[in-house]
Amino acid sequence: MMPMIVSWNLTRRCNLTCGHCYLDAVQRKRETPDELNTEEACGVIEQIAELAPGAMLVMTGGEPLIRRDLPVLVEAAAKLGLMPVIGTNGTLLSLFRAVELKRAGAVGVGISVDSATSAFHDRLRGQVGAWAAAIAGIEAARQTGLGVLLQATLFEENRGELADLADLAESAGAMALNFFFLVCTGRGVTQTDLSSAAYEEALQEILRLQQARPKLMIRARCAPYARRLQGLHAGVSDGAYADWSSACLAGRRYLRITPSGGVTPCPYIPQVVGNLRESALKQVWEEHPLFRRLRTELPGGKCGDCDFRFSCGGCRARALAMHGDLMAEDPKCGYCRPAEAVPEPLAAGGRTQGSAPSWTPEARALLERIPGFVRERVRANLEREAEKVRVECIDLEFMRAHRPSALPFGRP
Repeated sequence: MMPMIVSWNLTRRCNLTCGHCYLDAVQRKRETPDELNTEEACGVIEQIAELAPGAMLVMTGGEPLIRRDLPVLVEAAAKLGLMPVIGTNGTLLSLFRAVELKRAGAVGVGISVDSATSAFHDRLRGQVGAWAAAIAGIEAARQTGLGVLLQATLFEENRGELADLADLAESAGAMALNFFFLVCTGRGVTQTDLSSAAYEEALQEILRLQQARPKLMIRARCAPYARRLQGLHAGVSDGAYADWSSACLAGRRYLRITPSGGVTPCPYIPQVVGNLRESALKQVWEEHPLFRRLRTELPGGKCGDCDFRFSCGGCRARALAMHGDLMAEDPKCGYCRPAEAVPEPLAAGGRTQGSAPSWTPEARALLERIPGFVRERVRANLEREAEKVRVECIDLEFMRAHRPSALPFGRP
């Protein structure tokens, strides 16, 4: 099992003071002395490429555009076959910077927009004009040909704007819209989290929006309950959701690197399990007890007894924040296993239409060229299509006849 996505906080410095920042990023003119320098960062990129070939590398902050060497790091990642994506507040993304990043090898940008209008966004971000500057950054990315994702964190104040934010994403030419459910860490502990009922209602609305707008990828992040609402058990995909995306990804298909080289299972789990100045990433990922615990141990409480305990399992960061135990039950989930249901077995789901088709060596080789973070989704989709038409072996001709219209960020 390897990570599909690596999130890297390149710096704690930021030009904004967002009230919900999990990193508690700060406004500074100079780099902090403990942050990885360019040479060290390039060494980390080599380690990521070795551990997770083709993975999406999300370079974020703080505000990553503050780092002068960002194009150098993007180029190093792209040359090693990773997919560099810049996670930014968008306010510093001029046309010049967008062109620079595109030439270096960036495939896209994730820009945070927390409202369809400026008032709430600017208040949350701590700066008047932040919303307008983010919209200008989106336009700069579009003009340059960078893929655009919109990111929005949900609060009581903006959860009624889901459809409006989807309208904004479509009008802005975004290929995806990610709704993040707040995990109260960092400065986020000062913010109002959604109630369990509001959380569930928002998830239902997000799923309805995705169904109504198939051309825009709409996803709920830090929300493993979404699979329960869709009835997707472990090992099951439906075309839009890959089987590997079941349950909390922290420490399973995802890791985070801090500005100083620390490794944590996700941005909202602050426990550092190793530092890349001292330890190899591959060794930390494969051997550290915390990562192993996340992959092998059942969660406690009702999460461990649930009929979706493998396919959902709750958010581990919320369990840690509320109970002080990474493997405790998720305090936000209001669902309880019905009396007639049984706890989900490990082998739940699986393939529902017979055994998987085989692959010719040439087709398998082409599949391996697809970026790692979407490879499993493409594989599952092709095998499902093959089963529909009773094709027992997938070859190059079948792959080309059933190729998706586009992969995320336009990568062929």
